[in-house]
Amino acid sequence: MDRARALDLLRDQHRFPGPFAFRVIVEAERRADVVAVVKAALGEGEHLQDVRERPSRAGRWSALQLVTELSGPETVLEVYALLNEIEGVKMTL
Repeated sequence: MDRARALDLLRDQHRFPGPFAFRVIVEAERRADVVAVVKAALGEGEHLQDVRERPSRAGRWSALQLVTELSGPETVLEVYALLNEIEGVKMTL
């Protein structure tokens, strides 16, 4: 999907400024990397409000939900691009 279409979809489905939840499936030992990348990517004026974790039954994977307050949809795309570069990330939603 191209960037313009992705931004239009985000604007249609979410209210900005407002809360946004990033969902990430990651190897359990890389959980801290995901949280650190999101915090660093948010920058001034936007912050991480909540992190919820659900480990897999065997403990190898963690499903993370990172709730933030974002000023615009551009930040969403930037954070997802960074998350997808982290070794151990299986899926972003």
